[in-house]
Amino acid sequence: MQLRRALGLLPLALLFVAWEVAVELKVYPQVLLPAPAKVAAVFVNDWDTLIDNALASLARVVTGIGFSFIVAVPLGILIGRYRVLDMLTDWSIQIFRSVPPISLIPMAILLLGIGDKPAVSLIFLSGLWPLLINTIFGVRGIERTLMKVARAARAGEFLVMRDIILPAALPSIFTGLRLAVGAGWLTVVTAEMIAVKSGLGYMILNGQLTFRSDLIIAGIIVIGAIGLLADQLVRAVRARVCRWQEGLTASNE
Repeated sequence: MQLRRALGLLPLALLFVAWEVAVELKVYPQVLLPAPAKVAAVFVNDWDTLIDNALASLARVVTGIGFSFIVAVPLGILIGRYRVLDMLTDWSIQIFRSVPPISLIPMAILLLGIGDKPAVSLIFLSGLWPLLINTIFGVRGIERTLMKVARAARAGEFLVMRDIILPAALPSIFTGLRLAVGAGWLTVVTAEMIAVKSGLGYMILNGQLTFRSDLIIAGIIVIGAIGLLADQLVRAVRARVCRWQEGLTASNE
């Protein structure tokens, strides 16, 4: 496990070396590509700005993805369980999930104005589709034997949903959640550059306007770090909740 984590740092180390070499060779002027030391100074001198904007972005992502989870998981279970609902919604899902949430920013601003509402609504949409689709496929992937046993035991529909369908679909639901969190971060940064006056996206855009490339790179680093921590958190919860799956899949070999 320790070796695996060390190997995961290798691409980052190579990127850091390439960055340092590019600065030393003066591939770009310092105003465009600052030295790593100058970017590190941002975390000391502008830490309050970084924290305030990071918390603003994090709050929007948590809110948007939270709403996505509340809507997508029950709906996905119902669609995956009942073929009639699948036939009614399949075309609509395929159409709407193909529309990038970023393309809806103008409409979101027109309908919801400037502020948190358009950003949260776009994050909600970006997280809705991966959660919904993965939940549907998780329900459809349940072994027929389990369902036959439930029918033979004359188990009620609520019992089947609670004790068979939901637990069996949990791995797919967590996969969808990981994708949703990643999509939420992509969306919030873009939305904050246009529709919001706070957050990491707004800070990065403001850094461009004031020629603070060090602030831009620091913001990118914070976004990547939070994205990694969020993904690790979801994976840790998945490993705990879906402990029964350990050893059953090729990924655990």
